[in-house]
Amino acid sequence: MHSFGYKANALLTFAVTIVDLTCAIDSLVDNLNTPSLTTLIQVLNINWFKK
Repeated sequence: MHSFGYKANALLTFAVTIVDLTCAIDSLVDNLNTPSLTTLIQVLNINWFKK
């Protein structure tokens, strides 16, 4: 039977591998995405504060 250290090492290695795989997939998706955002801003009225 394996000791606690071996089990903890296997679990930690598995968790780090999953996080690494998730980051790699996210990076790949970000590199393949081409943003096409357009923005139109219009100032309709300016209300100056009067005393």
